[in-house]
Amino acid sequence: MMTVSGLTLVSRILGFLRDILIARFMGTGPIADAFVAAFRFPNMFRRIFGEGAYNAAFVPLFGRKREEEGEEAAVGFARNTFSALVWVVGILTLAAIPCMHWLMMAVVPGFLPKFEEDLGAIGSGQAFYERKVNTRGAREIYFQVTGESEAAVGYWSARTRMEDMRFVDADGKEFSLLARPDAKESHMILGEDQVVDASGFILTRLALSGDSHSGVGREVDPRERFFPREGEKILSVVRGLESGGLARIVLPEEHRLESFHVRVAIEPASGGADVPQATLRLYRNHPDNFDLTVALSRIMFCYLFFMALVAHLSGVLNTFKHFAMPAAAPILLNIVLVSALGLIWMMRWEGDLRIGKTLAWGVALAGVLQFAALWVTCSRAGAVMMPHKPLWNPELKKLLLLMGPGVIAAGIQQVNLLVGGIIASFQQGAISTLYYADRVSQLPLGVIGIALGVVLLPEVTRRLRSGRESEAADSILRGMELAMLLTLPAAAAMIAIHEPLIGGLFAGKEFDAEDVSKTGWALAGFALGLPGYVLIKVLQPSYFARENTKAPMFMAGVAVAVNIVCSLILFNLLRPTGYGHVGIAVATAISAWVNVALLWRGMDGFVKIPADEWKRLIRMVLASVVMGGVVWLAGVALGPWLSGTQWQKIVALVLIVGTGLTVYGILALAMRATSLAALRAGFGEARSSPE
Repeated sequence: MMTVSGLTLVSRILGFLRDILIARFMGTGPIADAFVAAFRFPNMFRRIFGEGAYNAAFVPLFGRKREEEGEEAAVGFARNTFSALVWVVGILTLAAIPCMHWLMMAVVPGFLPKFEEDLGAIGSGQAFYERKVNTRGAREIYFQVTGESEAAVGYWSARTRMEDMRFVDADGKEFSLLARPDAKESHMILGEDQVVDASGFILTRLALSGDSHSGVGREVDPRERFFPREGEKILSVVRGLESGGLARIVLPEEHRLESFHVRVAIEPASGGADVPQATLRLYRNHPDNFDLTVALSRIMFCYLFFMALVAHLSGVLNTFKHFAMPAAAPILLNIVLVSALGLIWMMRWEGDLRIGKTLAWGVALAGVLQFAALWVTCSRAGAVMMPHKPLWNPELKKLLLLMGPGVIAAGIQQVNLLVGGIIASFQQGAISTLYYADRVSQLPLGVIGIALGVVLLPEVTRRLRSGRESEAADSILRGMELAMLLTLPAAAAMIAIHEPLIGGLFAGKEFDAEDVSKTGWALAGFALGLPGYVLIKVLQPSYFARENTKAPMFMAGVAVAVNIVCSLILFNLLRPTGYGHVGIAVATAISAWVNVALLWRGMDGFVKIPADEWKRLIRMVLASVVMGGVVWLAGVALGPWLSGTQWQKIVALVLIVGTGLTVYGILALAMRATSLAALRAGFGEARSSPE
């Protein structure tokens, strides 16, 4: 465990550096949302295959083959499985890349346009469209005309008119987007006095109230010279699009606007059969988000192929008790991406597509390098993996039957995050905000939970195969105790200083105070479930070691259903405040604890918790709560430093975290939540174990 967790810690630290740089370059804007949404897909498979599901099915079968028939037969089984993976995942990858447009429609539906009309099919009559767009959680509204050429865009932009643009807030109050003669062209007036930034619009007609003398209203064309009369007020505005065909309205920060309403008028085309083809779309996020996500996903999807093979090679090496290289492989991903970000900085590359594609190609390259490193290590261990035509024998079929439920069971948190991402795509910036919060919460999960799961599975399998059930149960119990000892204080600290943690790591020019607040509260939501996430990794090996993947699958299905229901309820409750994404994080935590409860109940008393263990758990909770209060006070005391320069923020975070570790260590020993003798005994046994 120390080998796995130590190397995982190095990977997570480099991952933090990677994410800090991504936040500095992209913030939570369109490119960040697109990159995170695209990267989520292959990264989800990496976590599912590399951190649970594949090993849950493969390691017990491979271990039993090795014990019963010898190493040569086991390696032959591994080679056949490797060949099957190359064929199956290779075909899946080749089929998915051209279909990525449709796959992303399911993964990020919030990036799709809310209104789409083929302008070339309108004909000779004038067309009108009344549209309503939900604006809860939105930052911007976009109108876009796209066509086969710039001339087509200009042609239809000149014929598109927006009438009666208005917003409705949570109380049902309407705010019309008006104009003011002394306002800048890029400004609109929301209601009577609030200025809203806008661009790409042209004023084409104003309806004015009666003046002080005649009382007669009139309509004017603001593109022609006119003189306002005394007492006249603007009643309504008609706007067109500039020739570029792109216009946007920036919504006020922390707005309570519920919906956007517009009447779109399209003037009739002229020229008959020569009418150019174009499309009008209305978005509640950046128009490039979806296409950029599709483009980046196509580049990065090959990462999935290599991660499946990496998972297989890792399972072989872990069974041979070679834990170092499988744990070190993810470090390569972070090294490559940090290098890619350094290249972007040195070359001063700009533009969303250029930055995004550079990072995407970095992910693809990292997949190749990880596979190469593990393949060489396997070869040196005497288990060379060369693909051939697979033999679909009973052993391979059994592996696939076990792996199917295992993918769902071991990937429960990733499924939850994917569901959360789909819902979050309806709030601009929410996907990247959740990503940054999840990355921080993943540090203890990766260092503790995944390491425990990786080490426990072959250990529990060996003990059960040799009839030592009590020892297997004791391994699970010791894993639970260690998980709680380390994750309870981590969760308490993340809740107590959620904003200082995020601000110290990510705050910058592209990651402002609002981003810090929103990401910090998402981190607090994820932290509520942190001990649950780790317990899932500890409890699942007791099922997988018996080649039982169906029961965890059904339990995971219940947890996913809970997550979906809670995410939808909490997201919609909190979305008017701009913090709907926090509801998704809390729902993920609730789902994790439901999964823990089901796993524990399904073990039917296999692991029993003595009274002394319950007392130690209560002491751990008390020590964590007190420590959380101390680090909160430390955060308040170091507030000026946390608002200072980057170096001051780093020093403040080091002092706060160091204070928390010291206080918790003293409290845990003083309250007898653990003891130095118990810790020494545990690590001493691990070092001296003949297995």
